[in-house]
Amino acid sequence: MSLPQTSYDELPYTSTPMAYAQPERLATLAKVFGMQTPAVASARVLELGCADGINLITTAQHFPKTECVGVDLSAQQINAGQAMIESLGLKNITLKQANLLELDASLGKFDYIIAHGIYSWVPAVVQEKILSLCKDLLSPTGVAYVSYNTKPGWNMRGAIRDMMLYHTGKIQDPKARVSQLRALLRFLADSSNSGQDSYSLFLKEECNTFIELPEAYLFHEFLEEENQPLYFHEFIQHARAHELEYLSDAFLHSMLSVNFPPEVQKTLQLFQNDLIQQEQYMDFLRNRHFRHTLLCHKGTVLNRALNANIFNGFYISANLEQVSDNGNVLQFKNQRGTVSTERPLLKVMLKLLSTHWPQMFAFSDLVEQTRKSYGKSSPEDETEIAEMLLMCYSRGIIELHTEAQQFITKVSERPSTTALVRLLATKGNHVVNLRCEYFKIENTVCLQVLPYLDGKHTHADLLALLKQWLKEGKLGFSSQQANMDKPMSLTEEQATQVLQQSLDEALQLIAAAALLVA
Repeated sequence: MSLPQTSYDELPYTSTPMAYAQPERLATLAKVFGMQTPAVASARVLELGCADGINLITTAQHFPKTECVGVDLSAQQINAGQAMIESLGLKNITLKQANLLELDASLGKFDYIIAHGIYSWVPAVVQEKILSLCKDLLSPTGVAYVSYNTKPGWNMRGAIRDMMLYHTGKIQDPKARVSQLRALLRFLADSSNSGQDSYSLFLKEECNTFIELPEAYLFHEFLEEENQPLYFHEFIQHARAHELEYLSDAFLHSMLSVNFPPEVQKTLQLFQNDLIQQEQYMDFLRNRHFRHTLLCHKGTVLNRALNANIFNGFYISANLEQVSDNGNVLQFKNQRGTVSTERPLLKVMLKLLSTHWPQMFAFSDLVEQTRKSYGKSSPEDETEIAEMLLMCYSRGIIELHTEAQQFITKVSERPSTTALVRLLATKGNHVVNLRCEYFKIENTVCLQVLPYLDGKHTHADLLALLKQWLKEGKLGFSSQQANMDKPMSLTEEQATQVLQQSLDEALQLIAAAALLVA
């Protein structure tokens, strides 16, 4: 018997791979807090509310020995995911159209369970079922990930949702409702332009943010019948009722009071013996509106003392840009913040991470290569490096990984990417790399050659394809690329030179984006 059509069939939610909801991220955080989780490379992974399964397909593609199962109520999205799985020839993933309420222990045990973007948008009985499945199906040392809208941030957003529901309440067609929703957002944003009070400023910022979001996101976030945000402490209370315990947030830096000003840190330390209470107060201070919570079984022994000894057994990487060097202090930055040091050894270490991005270093290798580049060593080097890494990790500036890199950064004669990247590149301009990051390809040549990076095409083959596309009008040059005022006047020799340069640059960009495999 087929299941009834849902709003997700009428207006499918655009799902994407999520690095923060991948088993490797969950395993890393579990290990940071002292758990010994099952190896990701051979794990069983379950995703509840998987949509078209692209997040789980990414896991199955990158780890062929995993066993992945995805469940969703929408037949349309499951069918779309099945088509992609068949195109990729994946044998280690199964997608099921099913009602979560009907799932039971026959699915078996899973090492990692993912429930992203579903908990807040279902009735209470389904919320209870999600947590019940996490308890019953999670292996003894497994990790579950559940995301949800949270208060206090959603207290104000709830008012915007109420406006939207009232404004579109008599409209049946989902797309027509979203169209009216956008019109309302523009009206509210324009109406609040002149106001300088806190409510007007909030309304303007929120509405301008939402106007540009995809229609499927707007509909399911604001117009679904169910949207039940809750406080963090309330969610943990629900989880504990199912004998599940709080492990961590998917973004560790959001858990730590050290990322607040000193006077705020001092107050937050009053709650240091109650992690849930401390994080709840941090949510109040940040006006947090969304959480990514990791859970484990009740009774799991955790080590909450983060210290410089945690790095052995991890791989380390950091996307850092050097921004200043006044001779004494060297400063780097990324989207999470800045890090500065005047210590010569640490300058060398940070430069190594920066120049070798996106490569990973085992901690022992990072220490060894830092000493080698520095030119001398002392017994205190390892401690000094570890303390700097701990400070950076606490602020989200560096990354830790339990698994070694699966990509290469050197372009071979027959470059190769994954079948998933090749398929996505034929469907649009967004791909997912070997770091499970989903992003837009800006370079035209990169996008056009990606489907042909199958380990069979040489550089000469790729160059011949570019020449063919140029003749067919599928590829063009800007005047800057051709270094001429009139690109159409290129001779064949000039065109070949420009194409070769464009190809070389494209392949280097592809390698730097962690898209190449050995």
